[in-house]
Amino acid sequence: MVYVITGGPGFGKSVLIQKLHELGYPFGGEIARQIIEQQIANGGELLPWKDALGFEKRVMNERIEFLKSIEVETVAFSDRGLPDQAAFSKYKGKAVSLQLKDAITSNYYAKKVFLTPPWRHIYRNDTIRTETFEEAEKIHHFIVEAYLDSGYELINLPYVSPDKRIEFILKSL
Repeated sequence: MVYVITGGPGFGKSVLIQKLHELGYPFGGEIARQIIEQQIANGGELLPWKDALGFEKRVMNERIEFLKSIEVETVAFSDRGLPDQAAFSKYKGKAVSLQLKDAITSNYYAKKVFLTPPWRHIYRNDTIRTETFEEAEKIHHFIVEAYLDSGYELINLPYVSPDKRIEFILKSL
């Protein structure tokens, strides 16, 4: 069963995924970021600002591939999920593509989704995550809406250290 950890950019998801990985849990990383970094490094064109639909399809397919690779009885974690892609489309003022809508309705994560709430104290942007804190908060609200619309139960993570957040997640499974 794949549990999603989501929330606005820069609110601590990737740190938690890394710590869960170190504890031995299978994980799906932040695929969109990985693809962007790879494409920039290689001079590629599969970037959301150059080929939005192609980029969406690649991210979507890799998320589905990870989801299907995990046995039902195995606990695994994913840094974001398919509804995040719908949230980012809506944030950018774009309609959610039919391919993505179909993927969301036919691929399921664990019902409980862990949400990293906006936390200015830990927020950092970088060359890939260029949003301001306020923009990240807006994205966060679109993410919340996308998961609720898809029927998931959101569990807000407390404002505590990453280790305490991991303890909270594992107790909540």
